[in-house]
Order: sequence, then C-alpha cells, then structure tokens
Amino acid sequence: MNNQLQKEMWNGRAGASWVRHNTLLEQLLAEPGRRCMDSLSLPPSARLLDVGCGCGNQTLEWASRLDDSSKITGVDISEPMLTLANELKAANQNELQAQVEFIVGDASDSLFPNESFDAIYSRFGVMFFDNPPAAFATLREALKPKGQLGFVCWQSPSLNPFFTAPLQAALSVLPAPPPAKPGAPGPFGLADPDVIKHVLAEAGFNKPRIEPLALELSVGASQPFEEIFEELIQIGPAAALIAESDPSLKDRAREAVYERLRAFYSPGDGIGFEANFWLVTAQR
Repeated sequence: MNNQLQKEMWNGRAGASWVRHNTLLEQLLAEPGRRCMDSLSLPPSARLLDVGCGCGNQTLEWASRLDDSSKITGVDISEPMLTLANELKAANQNELQAQVEFIVGDASDSLFPNESFDAIYSRFGVMFFDNPPAAFATLREALKPKGQLGFVCWQSPSLNPFFTAPLQAALSVLPAPPPAKPGAPGPFGLADPDVIKHVLAEAGFNKPRIEPLALELSVGASQPFEEIFEELIQIGPAAALIAESDPSLKDRAREAVYERLRAFYSPGDGIGFEANFWLVTAQR
C-alpha cells in the first residue's frame, strides 16, 4: 500500500481493531519492543521520538523509564489509536516521569525541526513507508548529531508461522489476493536484512547493526481457546480477507483459522509460539 492507503486503513477498520484488542496485542508484542528499548542509551533530559506509536503503550513505558526532564513524542497516522493513547496517558499520569505528547502525522513527512531528538525508536512502525530511503533520511534529519536510531521489525514470514498461519488457513477456503512485491510496504517490508542495510546507507545513517532476535511469545494463559480465538480472528490480514470475502465462505474460513490456531494452544499456557525479529540500531 502507498502512504495514502495506509492512512485510510489505519484510520478505518485496522485502527479500530487494534484499539479494541489493544490489551491482547500488548501481551503479545511488548517484549520485542522492550528489547529494542534496552538497546538505546539515552542522556539525561533526553528528547525521544516514537515512530508508529499506535495506542501509545510503549511511549508511556518509555516515560516511566526516562527522567522528569525528558520528553517523548509519539507519532502515528491513526487517529483512533492516538485517541486511546491519550486516554491511557491520562489514566496513568501518576506513573509517568517524562513529558509525553502524541501527534497525528506521517513520520515520513518533515514534521519536526532538524536535530530535535536524541533518539528515534520504533516497534513495528517503520516497515510501511512507500519510499523507505526518503523516509529514513527525513527521520535522520530530525536526529541530533550522533543521535541514535533503534527499531524492531519482523523477519521473513517463513520464520513467523504464527503470524502467517491464520492467513494461510483462510486462503485454504478463500481466493488469494494479488501477491505483494518483495520489499513492498507492509509488516514484512524490512524482512530482508540486505534491504535494511541498503535503506539505512542510502538515508545516510552510520554504524548500522542488525541483530536477529528470537523470542517465545505467549498470550491467554488463563483464557479458554475460544475466547482468545474470538479476538485473534479480528486482527491482521486474515481478518481483513474474511471481512471482505463472499458471505457464503466466511464460516468455512473462520473454521479453518480456528483449527489452525488451535495447534498453538495448550490449556493453562494459552497460545505460544516462536517469533523472529530484526533488532536494528544505527547512528546519525
């Protein structure tokens, strides 16, 4: 998708879905973000930008890590998700140390003055640019000299079977959409480390470091499978495919996804799986 289609998606069904299922998604995806947070070393009174901050969970976690003279700015194209982010900020105000602000906008645009930030962080927010070198060059300009970049993104679909399993199951019933081009904007847009190296080099970043990160993730240890399934079936590409499918095929597609996801479930442990990411750092 180009940037405009991304904006429409994240301000429509996808954004609303992430808001509804924010708690479950944070249980699943907080840890890779924390590993990336741990990779950055920030000075006192830091200025930090969180790109693609979504519902703001990790923006607020950053605010509990930084000192009270620091400031973190979360930016996202999704107004529904930032509405929840501001609600969570208000609800957790007493636990926050650093100042927090949320801004609606496209981080690939020049939203901030040059040399505004000590660091730029992103958990799964930088794979959607339709012109990655230009977008990263814009982000680089927003960094102070020697400023840090740190982000985490997905490795290839073949190394993330839980992510792809619902879609594969749905496609056993539903007609397949046109295949995405390699490196196209989307969850796996930076799955190839050579692409990451090229993008960062073209954008002018120095000292790139790309490390594999494998984690065992889980969710729903205290929940029955049916309850977890009803949330998972509404998230991700399989959800969009089923929602837009022929009504006569929806029940069969749901059943196929149900049976596929059940293989990841153990009573008392919930759904568990190995996920593989790239942990990327670089310097202006």
